[in-house]
Amino acid sequence: MSRVLFLLALAGCASPFGHAKREGPPNVLLVSLDTFRADRVGTLGNTDGLTPNLDRFAAEGITFTHAYSQASVTLPSHTSILTSRYPSEVAGSSRAANIAPDMYTLPQVLGAYGYQTAARVAGGDLSPRIGPTKGFDTYEGSVDFGSLYHTVPMGLDWLDARDAAKPFFLFVHTYDTHAPYMKPTPFGLARTADPGVSEAQRGILAATARVMDGRLHTSFDLLDAVTRTRLRPRAPEGRAELAAIVAGIQPPLAPVGPADEDLIRDVYDGAVAYTDAWFGVFMARLQERDLLDDTVIVVLADHGDVLGEGGLFHRCCTLGDEVSHVPLLVRLPGGEGGGKRVDAVVELVDVLPTVLTLVGAEPPAGIRGTSLAPALRGEPFAGHPFAMTQGGLGFRMLSARSAAGRLTYTGIQATDPLLADMLATAQLDGPAFEATEGIPAADLETQRTAMVTWFRSLRQPKSDSAVETPPELKEQLKARGYWDAK
Repeated sequence: MSRVLFLLALAGCASPFGHAKREGPPNVLLVSLDTFRADRVGTLGNTDGLTPNLDRFAAEGITFTHAYSQASVTLPSHTSILTSRYPSEVAGSSRAANIAPDMYTLPQVLGAYGYQTAARVAGGDLSPRIGPTKGFDTYEGSVDFGSLYHTVPMGLDWLDARDAAKPFFLFVHTYDTHAPYMKPTPFGLARTADPGVSEAQRGILAATARVMDGRLHTSFDLLDAVTRTRLRPRAPEGRAELAAIVAGIQPPLAPVGPADEDLIRDVYDGAVAYTDAWFGVFMARLQERDLLDDTVIVVLADHGDVLGEGGLFHRCCTLGDEVSHVPLLVRLPGGEGGGKRVDAVVELVDVLPTVLTLVGAEPPAGIRGTSLAPALRGEPFAGHPFAMTQGGLGFRMLSARSAAGRLTYTGIQATDPLLADMLATAQLDGPAFEATEGIPAADLETQRTAMVTWFRSLRQPKSDSAVETPPELKEQLKARGYWDAK
């Protein structure tokens, strides 16, 4: 496949570096593929051949087929992963990773056990200026909204300079599958050279495309209005309000047809293939350094994206599987137990206790996750009865996902003292709730009860004051569809 071969050819170059096997606990590598949908991974059912390197990795590791993110946007999701706390427990509605002094992070705990800790992130919402830096010895960002093209070399440079006698924890992040998706030839740009691609379609791909009620828009004022409205966009009242907003935008928004939507999805798939190719290069470089035999490698996505489901091309207004269902692959040192599949419902808050269990460290008190180590060993594992996900400004959206389906609440934000009572008393067939079709009424009540119990158990942040986001970074985040939540 030309896309893959283009970058896999890079893996043939010999590396002058190498490290002898080290005695003691394993190293840990965490790779986050931002905005990477689970349904694009071959081992999770995709048949388009987009991810041969991830599929090979899965054959040497353990695949969690029903893993769910705890947040629909980047910063809260990663903060949740690194603390094993739910998003609204950490920072309420703030736009910075305000991790409380008594709330410990994965690198912080590993550092206490003698690990060298480093993060190499792709800027943007994980910028060192506002990101979850707590516990890392070094935390460096690439160009804002960068690629594995940037962060893999940064990570390898750190690996080559570290103390090889000590274990390491390295976190590597990429925005490769984040909108606007376009990647270099042959992964993306070659497609727009096709005579069948119109100038209008090229314009769509050049922008961060959003579709609301079948209309393209690149107006972030509109996105802001949608996410801040008290009405759910899919409700009749919400649709009428959106239609009025769309009608008032000048110049008028261009309609989007099925061919345009297919092209956007096609370019997203190109970004998936590009990400996979660079992931293959990364694994080849680790193999050259003899690191695969003594490193636990966790590969995940912080959330997915919406590619036309419900008429949307943005994850602001849904917590559906296209957003919350994420790849979660774990490779044990040497590929031990590779090829297993675990179908239990799991959450990304489980990553911290899993890693700490595998390295023989004690998880801190108050964490929300459950160690997946029994599942990795092939032992019976029940998982979670429900996966909880939060989204929207102020985390005003909440969903409970079971094996049977999803119940989603949309209304007042998580810091409102009335939310628990609202969850407990609102009509399940009213505007506050939306459920997967076909779930029996009794199961919906069970899910609602689980939501209420879960929410009442949350620790409320002591303060929602955020580190002030630098104005230039705020503009970059707005330009990519991220918003300050106050």
